[in-house]
Amino acid sequence: MELPTGAEIMRDTVETSIVPGVQAFSAEANAMLSDAEAFCGAPTAEGLGQLQTRWLSLSEAWNGIAAYNFGPLDDDVIVPKIIFVESMRQRGTDYTQTVRDGIVRGLGSDETLDVAYFDRQTFDEVGMLALEVLVFEDSREGNSTDPADVLADYVGSPRKCDFLRGVAGLLAADAAEVEFGWTTEFDGSAEPFAETMTKPTLDDGSEPVVALLIALQQHVDYIKVRKLEGILDARLSGHFYPNVLATLDSMETLLAQPSEDSFGLLERMEATGNTAEVELVSDNFAAARAAAMAQERETLAAALGRLDGNLKREIPDALGVDLGLTFTDGD
Repeated sequence: MELPTGAEIMRDTVETSIVPGVQAFSAEANAMLSDAEAFCGAPTAEGLGQLQTRWLSLSEAWNGIAAYNFGPLDDDVIVPKIIFVESMRQRGTDYTQTVRDGIVRGLGSDETLDVAYFDRQTFDEVGMLALEVLVFEDSREGNSTDPADVLADYVGSPRKCDFLRGVAGLLAADAAEVEFGWTTEFDGSAEPFAETMTKPTLDDGSEPVVALLIALQQHVDYIKVRKLEGILDARLSGHFYPNVLATLDSMETLLAQPSEDSFGLLERMEATGNTAEVELVSDNFAAARAAAMAQERETLAAALGRLDGNLKREIPDALGVDLGLTFTDGD
């Protein structure tokens, strides 16, 4: 059997995993905006519950693609798109209070809360965290998470709906821009980044598979060091561990490509005699998934540490690629 080329494997990986994930996130962001509009038209307990449920599914969709921190998510050296979605990604800093302060400031001002207003907001005042704060707690002193209090806050302060619409609209626009970059055109290249990923090298001279593996490794390390050994996120929603499961599921699917119509990196490793390495990687994914389901923080951190090692050593060694860098958590 003749093995697919690297370009063919990357095309399968991009078309089967990355692009559908990016499109799903964009669709969820648009649905969040639609739900916000519906809720603000007539704030009810049922509508708030739908908003909260939507945030959970949006968050899982985001965590399914957050590891792809290259190309459209890494579009600027100073302020890349990814930190406008997940502010914690820059340094592991919890910006919850910054978001709260920004909401209070906006609600108390006489500025029009329009598109221009939210375009001026810094990365630490918007994104997934800002939406979580807006739909899971009220903006009054004490920041109650009781749904009745959250609803009363919206009823008593109509400008809060303007804030919700603005933050949701900005996230939907950012998600659409990321999707456009992957599927239509990115960075003035006149081609989608999905196509760029099938070329021998990227603009920075690296191989696409190297860029992918480095991004996956850095994201695993980010979750381990910045979150599990630092500050858990998604605390207001209580959705940290489901988000980790979403990351693990999408990452393993991307590497394995379990489909008759596609060929993945783990399949190439197995086809070239690296069966033991594939089994090791699969075992570590299973261990991480079990720890996340059991919400065992230290055990999960240890399992992610082993996956980090797999992405640094076993996988690139078996594929015959040189990652060529000193590993960090992506700061």
